[in-house]
Amino acid sequence: MPFVLPRVRAGSDVPTIHAANAVYALNEVRARRGGAVAGGVLWGRVVRVGEVVPVGTSGSYSANVLGEIRSDFMTLLPVAKEEASETEDLALAPLPPFLGENLSIKPHGGGTYRYLLGNADVTVKARKEDHAAGMAAATVELSAACLHRLGFRRALDELASWVALWAPAAKLQPSECDLCADTQGWQPTFEDFKGKREEWAFVCAVDKPTLMPYDGYLGYVRFGTGGRAGSRSGPSPIQAVIYDKTEEIRTHDKGWFVPLWAKNAAYRDGEIVTRVEFRFRREWMKERGIESQADLLGALAVMWAAGLEWCRYCVAPVEGADTNRSRLEVRDEWRVLRSLSWGGGAENPLQRIDQARPRLERTLAAIGGYFVTLQALFAHSMDADLADVAGLAVPACLRRWEERGEDFARKVEHRRLRLGGVAMV
Repeated sequence: MPFVLPRVRAGSDVPTIHAANAVYALNEVRARRGGAVAGGVLWGRVVRVGEVVPVGTSGSYSANVLGEIRSDFMTLLPVAKEEASETEDLALAPLPPFLGENLSIKPHGGGTYRYLLGNADVTVKARKEDHAAGMAAATVELSAACLHRLGFRRALDELASWVALWAPAAKLQPSECDLCADTQGWQPTFEDFKGKREEWAFVCAVDKPTLMPYDGYLGYVRFGTGGRAGSRSGPSPIQAVIYDKTEEIRTHDKGWFVPLWAKNAAYRDGEIVTRVEFRFRREWMKERGIESQADLLGALAVMWAAGLEWCRYCVAPVEGADTNRSRLEVRDEWRVLRSLSWGGGAENPLQRIDQARPRLERTLAAIGGYFVTLQALFAHSMDADLADVAGLAVPACLRRWEERGEDFARKVEHRRLRLGGVAMV
């Protein structure tokens, strides 16, 4: 039995979205493609691209409540659940109202969680009082409607203030975060996956995607459900999903999205809206030191950039060009998505705690080995020192990159994103 969402009526009851602080003019994309490629609302922000086309959304956000729930609330939870069981319906939950609305409790639990509570804006799953040590006492999840209405940052602030009322000593640890943008003017096709994997338009570090047709066209693509490349360990800690959002809205009764998109005059009613979404799980965030909501808010730009690099929509190489798929140029649609602002630029990459230091040590060891080889092959004198070898190697590398039309700074940024935002600090 789901928590009932309020009906959305025309006018002031439609959730509002806030204009972004930047306008991205990419009219040449529209001219070349014959349609606007547009970013939309990113956690409540309208991003304008081309002829001002905002189509947008947010995904979901959930967090673990690390700490104990107040004993007076824990005493009342089983009472409220028993009342719900007797009536086989929702009952009033004992937690404080969230955003002015009371919570209801379901007559049953779910999985390892004994109590399921919520309203239209938040869902809470709470464990029994004597749960195992080290486990979260509860999880909290914000609805997409709440994130749209308040914006991402304000919604997280409201959530933290509210949780402090019933778990004052608890810490909120992000467990799942979906970042997404809605677009018009393009959609993936079966042609993008024609031939061998090496010939696909999408380049992603996983074995193979999930493809689902909608009425004869490719309506849903998901990367990351089968684990990392060469692995059978289960879903990847990051997933990419590209799908027809208009169809999902039609089949899941989420019509409140359309008034949000229609707030911009350039939105084309009746045209497919394609969502590009990256789903970050706890494992991915833990590896990069994201342990609090403040950490998450400071990392949004890097997460978005890392997602767009982890899964890339690329142009087929021209004959005679570099065919290394990690260096293929991305298409205009991906360039537009890369330009979207999340606050706090990707120039401050995350440190991947478990891998950055060992990778640095391996890289330094390899560089030392290469310098020894250069000394043995090319140095005119055994008296040549390391500086002489570096003086030989660096100009040669720069000349080689220049001949191939490559730029050192660009290669560094590309590699940084391929490493998932790794940086030693």
